[in-house]
Amino acid sequence: MRPSLQQLESFYWVARLGSVHAAARHQNLTQPAITARLRELEEVVGDQLFDRGGYKLELKAQARELFDLAEQILALADRFSGAIDHGAPGLGLLRLGANESSAMIGLPTFLSRIREQFPGLAVQLHVDIGSELSRKLNARELDMAILSSPISATHIVDYPLGSVDLQWVAPLSFQPSSPAATPVELAACPVLSLPAPSSLHSAAINWFGIHATRLQASGTCNSMALIAKLVAGGHGIALMPGPVAREARDSGALKLLKVSPEVPPIGYYVSYLQEMAPMVQEQLLPLARTVFTECGLVHGRRKSHVVANNQGN
Repeated sequence: MRPSLQQLESFYWVARLGSVHAAARHQNLTQPAITARLRELEEVVGDQLFDRGGYKLELKAQARELFDLAEQILALADRFSGAIDHGAPGLGLLRLGANESSAMIGLPTFLSRIREQFPGLAVQLHVDIGSELSRKLNARELDMAILSSPISATHIVDYPLGSVDLQWVAPLSFQPSSPAATPVELAACPVLSLPAPSSLHSAAINWFGIHATRLQASGTCNSMALIAKLVAGGHGIALMPGPVAREARDSGALKLLKVSPEVPPIGYYVSYLQEMAPMVQEQLLPLARTVFTECGLVHGRRKSHVVANNQGN
């Protein structure tokens, strides 16, 4: 007895989205219909496909290979039905994550280009700090994310987009005592930051070095836009990605500080599920690289190849 495409499709979406409810909503079916398809498929397989004890349905270890095969079969069915002629990269849904700086610099253009080139692809967007995006990717709650300094498990591929410079920003009224402010001088200022373990928080602490114990930390905030407003209001200084900092400076809200030593740049990546590699490499990676370079978020790729993780970090 062979499984039907409908059974494989419902199995695929339940496994990918983590619940019968989410799969039913995505397929425009009732939950009982999805459940019936799963039961029929389990009868064909002769075993249960999911662990049903937790809040989220998890594939059993022996069902992982079946998921991979189902994905390949459905992709081939899409190609057969003509989806490839319409430029649709994949199976209709991309769960895309982005950190705030990429969301502010380039993401609207990226989404517009996706809509133009892949009209059959629905994008489910999640904007969050990088550590949370990495967690969601590692848990397979996202398919792809644009972020800095990813913390990736073995099933995630990190593709370097390029580097982003970092700039200290201060209120317009701030007057440094020297042409290039030092860690000693700025350690006496209230510092606003994204929460740890964000890459910006780590970069700020590393720049202060031994002087970090003297920081007058005035608080953390998970919104870079709000941090910029607080800095403009005279509540402290902050370390921000250069493109975001320059945009705020050009609006007249705050000033950029010349510092010594300069803050090292950080790398930006497109990280994605390893099972999506062919689709992402061939279609979305070049588009992401083009858009975020044109928009000025990143400058120059740090490497010319993808990095498949052999261990978590």
